[in-house]
Amino acid sequence: MTSDGKAAGPVAAAASADGSARIDAYIATLPPLRAARLTALRALVHELAPGIAEALGWKMPVFRSGERWVAVASQKSHVSVYLGSETHAATLAAAVVASDPKLKGGKACVNIPDRADLPLAALAPAIRAALAGADGAS
Repeated sequence: MTSDGKAAGPVAAAASADGSARIDAYIATLPPLRAARLTALRALVHELAPGIAEALGWKMPVFRSGERWVAVASQKSHVSVYLGSETHAATLAAAVVASDPKLKGGKACVNIPDRADLPLAALAPAIRAALAGADGAS
């Protein structure tokens, strides 16, 4: 036990399990369309990066591979996919946004309106690159 009463040892596994439960709870509160979209995005991230750590951070699901991360969030009328903070994140987001005129983007995120199809095929290479880094190394 640590001084704050938490169990010592495989903290990452416990944090991931707790993070998974918190993400499950977050998704359970969403309207059906956005719950389905976040569930599909979560599955895509896990498919692209097996064993990735997940937790609730910044009030949204965050998936981390070392210092690199991807996050997803339900907004008022869309889902946002944040492609990390690496310098190439804006380029990755712009490539996804260019794939569909209904998509909008920010500096390093893709906003997918409820009226647009979920662009999993366009998001997959961007998510893979965001988690691997600009040089493709993970």
